[in-house]
Amino acid sequence: MNAGEQGLVGRADKYRRRWSGRLGSLFLAVGVLVFTGSLPAEEISAATVIQKLDSLTTNLSAELTARLSTNAVRGSYTVAWRQFEEMSIAALREILPQYIPELSAKHFDGGEADVGREKNRLADFTITCGTNQIEVSIKSARNSGQPENDLGTFRDYERRKKLFVAAYTVFVRYESTGESLHVERVFFDRSWRFVGRSTLVDGVKYRKKDGNMRPKSWRMFDSGAAFWENETAFEAAVKRSEVFRANELVKEYLSDLSEEDQRLLHDRLHEKFEAVEQGR
Repeated sequence: MNAGEQGLVGRADKYRRRWSGRLGSLFLAVGVLVFTGSLPAEEISAATVIQKLDSLTTNLSAELTARLSTNAVRGSYTVAWRQFEEMSIAALREILPQYIPELSAKHFDGGEADVGREKNRLADFTITCGTNQIEVSIKSARNSGQPENDLGTFRDYERRKKLFVAAYTVFVRYESTGESLHVERVFFDRSWRFVGRSTLVDGVKYRKKDGNMRPKSWRMFDSGAAFWENETAFEAAVKRSEVFRANELVKEYLSDLSEEDQRLLHDRLHEKFEAVEQGR
């Protein structure tokens, strides 16, 4: 081998040792990351969180009851409901990671308060998994009588279905002791399971003037019963009540319409049924 050939071999060996060293360092770095757990963990999916929440409703209800019942709130409900809400949010932040370790503070949003203003948020509390959000509403009512909280209008229900992949509710039942309000029991479940049933139609319980849905009885809260087997059946019940309410409002206010508005309604109905007749 002449001098030129020896030089080429020497340079090749030099580059081989250099790249071997670099690759060795790279493999060592990756090995350290895997061993120490420094690689990013796989993000928990919303579907997994929903599945776990559905299996934990009893546990979460008991945990929330234990935590919130230790605090007394002063003042009337007009101001106390906000305190129940904040107490519930604080408890959820602590409890959820204990039952679902994949969840942490980064997944939670209870809104950020501006001084002197309401919290800027779509929901009372949300759990975010990637691009999906799970809603948690917080309601509270006195244990005497029956709960009559607003649980969202028919239109609001459809809108929120597009925003959130699932909806849950924390329902706080409280009692009065002198000037203080004490939490007696807290319920956690899918929001639709808390909605009552109408006595007028085979649908959800609602308030006529605005279509706001209303809760079931405390007796059903305590037993854990719901009027519908699943959310699909609940959605059908919402639609039946929505249609029934619309018909009742037309009947009630038709005579109050001006003659011009009545003629306009007549013309639109005539066009509709004429098109139907022609399509036969």
